[in-house]
Amino acid sequence: MPANAKPAKYPSRLYNIVLRVTGKEKNRILKEAKKQNLSLSQYIKYCVWVTMRNEQGIPPPTTTKIELPTIDAPLRAYLRGENLLQPCGEVECDMVVETFGVMKVCATCNIRLD
Repeated sequence: MPANAKPAKYPSRLYNIVLRVTGKEKNRILKEAKKQNLSLSQYIKYCVWVTMRNEQGIPPPTTTKIELPTIDAPLRAYLRGENLLQPCGEVECDMVVETFGVMKVCATCNIRLD
């Protein structure tokens, strides 16, 4: 089990932050960093800075209105003549699920699905 992160004791020193990603994710990040003509570290640092500046935050786990549909849910809804609602509460949603460790987020609606 990893140790909990602690605040930096010396604010003016440089510290390393370890980030575990899949090879596919690393390749996507590296490709985008090269496209922006930045090193991998500079690109990740900029992305974190932009996220903190925007103050959008990470959606809390209870933002879904309806749980993620199971494999058989569309068939059951069709046979009952009902509309299948997505977790955001909409009937029509181009849901794109992104996984970050154990957390799942819909990239379209910015809601947390776990």
